[in-house]
Parts: sequence; C-alpha cells; structure tokens
Amino acid sequence: MEDLLRDKVCLLRERIKSSRDGKALYQELSDLLLRAGKISAAMNILEKSFALGNESEPAERSSHEGKWLFDRGLEFADAYLYEDAVECFCQAMHSGHDTFDAHYCLAGVYKSLDRLKDAETHCRRTLELNPRFAPAYILLGSLLKKPGRLEESIAACKKAVLVDPDCTAAYYDLACYYSLLAKREQALAAMEMALCKGFADFDWVLRDPDLETLRQNPEFLLLLQSYRPKTA
Repeated sequence: MEDLLRDKVCLLRERIKSSRDGKALYQELSDLLLRAGKISAAMNILEKSFALGNESEPAERSSHEGKWLFDRGLEFADAYLYEDAVECFCQAMHSGHDTFDAHYCLAGVYKSLDRLKDAETHCRRTLELNPRFAPAYILLGSLLKKPGRLEESIAACKKAVLVDPDCTAAYYDLACYYSLLAKREQALAAMEMALCKGFADFDWVLRDPDLETLRQNPEFLLLLQSYRPKTA
C-alpha cells in the first residue's frame, strides 16, 4: 500500500509541476493523503493550494519558525512529498533550526530524490554537528555504496558500531558491503554480529541481492539456522 501511495503522490507532483493552475491538483493530492491517513501532510498541501498567488505568511508561524518548518518537513517526508520536505528543511535551517537532525533528515530526503551529492554533503554536516550519531554513519555508508565507494561505506559503518556497539543495522550493512567485495569471511562475521544483536528478518537475508556472494558460503545457512529458533 505504501509503495502504491508513493507512486501516486509522485505522479501528482509531476502533474502539478507542468500545470499552469495547480489548485485542483493540490486539492486532489490533499484528498489522496487524507484518505491514506497522512492528515497533517494533507492539510499542509491544502494550505499550499489556498496560498497560490498569495505571498502572505501562514498564520501558524511563530517565533519558533525554524522548528515549525522542521516539523512540517517531517510531515511532507512521511507523505513522500520529498521536494516540499526539502523546501521546509532548508527554510528551517535559514530560520535558525540549523541542527544535526535537520541535516540528517534533509540528507535522507535527498537520497530519496537520488541527489546523492547533496545527500552526502548534509550527512557529513550531521556528523560534524553530532559525531556520535550512529544513524548518520549508516546513511553515509549507503550513499557511498551507489557510486561504488564500498571501502568508504565499510569505514562509515565501522564508525557506527564504535559509537553504538549494539547498532544492528550497521553490522548488517557491513555484511552487505563485504559480500559485494566478495570478502566472505568478513561478511559472515559481520552477519553473525547482526544476528547476535537481534537482526531477525531471515526472509530478506535470503533475498537481499547484496548478499549473493555470502549465500555461496556453506557456513552462511548454518549460521542462519542456528539463530532462527531464537526468534521463533
């Protein structure tokens, strides 16, 4: 259902871009989000349709405008309205909410838009502001993977587990990156750590294309079997 909603939202956003009068399309988009339960985002979009041609500031803004814009950006991102989210996060920073979480969220949205260079810039800014924020290292690793900078992806995930030794996602991603580099022993060791820390999505492990090399290791299936009962 979420994939279908995302596709519909993206289609409507493209139609709005090419439309001379987007008010009706904004209304359609708002109705779609309302039916999907994305109520805050639906109301934000509806407000946008009313504001077309009117440059007055929304009445809801207060002296804490940066936080207000940041929260609105989160609502847009949750509803797959990525371009609107970018606009809000950028305005939030200009309005004083120049925080590590704002940069982290903006990096994630840029990743969704496949703007990897922008995503990396804000991800690194996140870590400048908060070097102990493990999720940013994980996000950075995933961004570096796409252009094939796997050794840098591994380094990023290693930093994640240094600041958070129980970071399951970092160990899993390490297994993926080592597998892509055909380093089976390291991949197996990282996967064992992920399982030990609580990773339990066995169906995905058996389908994840990043782990194709690891699945060729006979010890891999034995490792999975040894942990399956613990999550039954």
